Amino acid sequence: MSRRKLASVRTLPPQELQPRGWSLSGTCIVQRNRKFYVACYAGRDPATGRRRYKWYSGFASRREADQFARQLQHHPLFGAGAGPNASAHLRTQDYLQSWTRERVARGLIRPKTQELEEMLIRCYIAPRLGHVPLSRLGAPAIDGLYTFLLDGGTSRSTVKRVAQLLHTALEQAVKAGRILKNPCASTTPPSADEYEPTLPTVQQLQVYLEDARATTTPAEYALYVTAAGTGARLRELLGLSEEAFDGQCINIERTLRRAGRNPAYGKPKTKRGQRTVLLPGKAVEAMRAALVWKKEQRLRLGEQYRDSGLLFVGPTGRPLNPSNLRNRDHFPRLERLAEKCPRFRLHDLRHLQATWLNAQRVDARHIADRLGHSRASFTQDRYVHADVRSQELAAEISNTLLIQTGVLNGATATRQA
Repeated sequence: MSRRKLASVRTLPPQELQPRGWSLSGTCIVQRNRKFYVACYAGRDPATGRRRYKWYSGFASRREADQFARQLQHHPLFGAGAGPNASAHLRTQDYLQSWTRERVARGLIRPKTQELEEMLIRCYIAPRLGHVPLSRLGAPAIDGLYTFLLDGGTSRSTVKRVAQLLHTALEQAVKAGRILKNPCASTTPPSADEYEPTLPTVQQLQVYLEDARATTTPAEYALYVTAAGTGARLRELLGLSEEAFDGQCINIERTLRRAGRNPAYGKPKTKRGQRTVLLPGKAVEAMRAALVWKKEQRLRLGEQYRDSGLLFVGPTGRPLNPSNLRNRDHFPRLERLAEKCPRFRLHDLRHLQATWLNAQRVDARHIADRLGHSRASFTQDRYVHADVRSQELAAEISNTLLIQTGVLNGATATRQA
């Protein structure tokens, strides 16, 4: 180390462990003039890009400096601490990537989840924390990441996903013995407002379906009717084969994982997701009309027709792409009907199904089974929402309560007196 750098070393007491605007991620011991210093790497300066260090001095021997460095590493503010299976050279980015690959190899996450996690690691976590040794990753560094992302314009929901990913990954690192504690437990992740679905009314849904009948193919119209009448997920419907429809019910046993020329299918999220759903009469009529239309298309196109064996297909028999369905048909229709119908997602029809059934006093367990949920409480908390019909019913019941208690009679007698 040059004399110029030594002259700029600040003398700080060992007991001063509070960071000033940045966090500690690594340490090294430097000797100069029979004294020992502990230099703590504090990341790069966002303005200049240079490495920054925080210095602690006043150690008479290397042993004292080494003891202080170990205490600093295990301090709850400055690091997770090295576990029994830790590696001093394991970076945070390398661990997160290997953690994701291991879960994919064991079949614990889906390819879509893998893509999402890899994107969050590559775009949001790695640029700020990827170089930090896993055992030196501290709570201030993670809180600094949240602040940096929010100040940079990243949505609060995305930052919350980053926080959930880090917490889950580091919790697994604790179980594996790579670190002693989870630094995310000492952080304050940002809160994000939950998405509030838009539920169309009966009249608005009627306008939407009538327009779909007139402007789209019978297969796509049957898809919309079935989504509104069963609450099934869009990818579950797009993965239905013709054999899954027996004339009255649909047997949901798989879901569309990847669309395109080489579509991929997989099992639903849970065991409850593999279910048989009884169709309403209107959905049965629409589905039978879609099957007749498929036969007509097969005869009209001949060899150009590519029969995929699915229940809901495009004009040439190929599988429907969910992104194209939303961006080329669903949302353009809502733009045309902006004065008569609100903008809602196709997934909101799933919320509408649960809310409507609950308003009709259908048992919560049956609603959860129809939607493919394992817990009825989850269906009630996430998919059942307040609507006008329920409010009117609650007001009528409350009015009956007041009548029976004699409140109205007493008020009338008071006015007459």
